[in-house]
Amino acid sequence: MAAPARRPEPSRRSPDTAAIIVAGGKGLRFGAPIRKQYMQLQGRPVLWWSLQAFQKSPSIQSIILVVPVDDVKRLSRRMRAWGLSKLSAIVAGGVTRAHSVREGLKALTKSVSWVAVHDAVRPLVQPELIEQTLRQARRWGAAIAAAPSKDTVKLSNGNGCIASTPPRKTVWLAQTPQIFERRLLEKAHHQGRHLPATDDAQLVERMGVRVRLVQPSFENIKVTVPSDLAMAKIILKDR
Repeated sequence: MAAPARRPEPSRRSPDTAAIIVAGGKGLRFGAPIRKQYMQLQGRPVLWWSLQAFQKSPSIQSIILVVPVDDVKRLSRRMRAWGLSKLSAIVAGGVTRAHSVREGLKALTKSVSWVAVHDAVRPLVQPELIEQTLRQARRWGAAIAAAPSKDTVKLSNGNGCIASTPPRKTVWLAQTPQIFERRLLEKAHHQGRHLPATDDAQLVERMGVRVRLVQPSFENIKVTVPSDLAMAKIILKDR
């Protein structure tokens, strides 16, 4: 598939974008199996902060929350107290992240033209980043938040030795949100449903589509290990 041409700057639009918040992780890198999305961060579960950011984003029409199958009923009751008017569905995820995203795609309404995929355990995302990434997605068809690497990156040969060193200026670290034209993302997931992928952009890249990089602030961290949670608490306190 040929890379899309750059699109004209979009005019003011009514909300036509849905967010799929993926909250199905097991937290194995946290030191023990733990659902990090429910850990407390300044008195609220980690996933609450991600949901609030998309709730406040003016371009977001609806939010689909994807959680482990055992948590669907419990969270459905709890969400009523959170007053999330844009939350339209809570669905059960799958075995892999890609499977969970596909379950979220099935829950979208026909009026949705653009889809933002976000990891629930990246709780410090702000509406400004969501809107900035969406603007770039509208112009290019696909855009993701990503940070340029501050370190020199080494590629391994698989046996504990260096295979090569890519130029540091070409290395970016993928984050979320990742935003795509709906038809493009659905097609990418259909074509790549049997292929391994660690994020949605990888599936879209395989179709020959150029994905635009949007640099976030340093605060858009992912809660992966205990020190990340401690850092998130410090950042929120400073805010």
